[in-house]
Amino acid sequence: MRYNTAISLTLLLVLAAAPAVIDARDTVRWPTMNRSFNRGDPQDSFIQPTESGEVQSGQFGCVREDGRRFHEAIDLKAIRRDRWGEATDLVLAAMDGRVAYVNRRVEHSDYGRYVVIEHVDAQPNIYTLYAHLSLIKASIRVGVLVKAGTVLGVMGRSERDGNIPKERAHLHFEMGLRLTNNFSAWYEGKDFDTPNYHSNFNGMNLNGFDPLEFFTRYRNGQVDTVQAYLQSLPAAYRLRVSTRRTPYFIRRYPCLLTGPIGDDFVGWDVEFTGFGLPVRWTPLSREDVPGPMHDGDVTLITHSPGLLKKFKCSNGILMESGGVELGDSLRRTIQLLFDFR
Repeated sequence: MRYNTAISLTLLLVLAAAPAVIDARDTVRWPTMNRSFNRGDPQDSFIQPTESGEVQSGQFGCVREDGRRFHEAIDLKAIRRDRWGEATDLVLAAMDGRVAYVNRRVEHSDYGRYVVIEHVDAQPNIYTLYAHLSLIKASIRVGVLVKAGTVLGVMGRSERDGNIPKERAHLHFEMGLRLTNNFSAWYEGKDFDTPNYHSNFNGMNLNGFDPLEFFTRYRNGQVDTVQAYLQSLPAAYRLRVSTRRTPYFIRRYPCLLTGPIGDDFVGWDVEFTGFGLPVRWTPLSREDVPGPMHDGDVTLITHSPGLLKKFKCSNGILMESGGVELGDSLRRTIQLLFDFR
């Protein structure tokens, strides 16, 4: 995306005039200054739809291309614009955390300019991602600690191909978990057409959940932590994985364990949401699995047809011709989680 000099100067003045932190009284706060969600206003007052005009298209899940394409975020609309019609809304950190990654090279990502914050004091220590920014504040650098409400930059429409019109400028906002700390090695072993410019913060290594559902339940007092929210999510399927490895993922997010890892540990039962997030991990002993187990075996134990149908486009478990099998996205997730090649 190219801005003329006058527009860029306007955005710089917007950032310069903004305080470093805005209203950081809550543990979790909405990532823009639009107060519509907090007031309980209709979703079209804060969700930016695609060109279809349907509010659902800016939400999380199988909401794009008539339900065929998954959207792992919510798109938050602009409510402030300059005289050229460009968005000038400030983008704010949703929780206290540490800046983990900053991409200022628009041509390197469909996210355009984006920032990833890891919330090291949260359980689990999730990431939040803020994409399509027109500008990122110069002080936002890897390693910098931020408070909830810290100004990260200005909302925009940056992305690799420059296809977002100014009328649909928005913040692509994700919340989720990081699958592995060895993503670059995995990526280099595959036949992808483009380089991995983003190390472990490539979107393929980030597995999100629904920010709008989380914020709604947090606002309504139904959950008070991310952990409580994740524990409440229903499982769409459960996989049994035969391995003595303890993945990076569970070392990073030990609060997802359902029990201790014993000396006779032989594998895992992992419960996944319909959109492919592994939210409950049960370590298995030899006593739990009396039959033969071979390292690397993956078995589907249970599944919920209703939840799988709702998130069919995520390509996790495929239900075809009366049978079920693992889809490509789930196979990739398993490879990343367990370092299987």
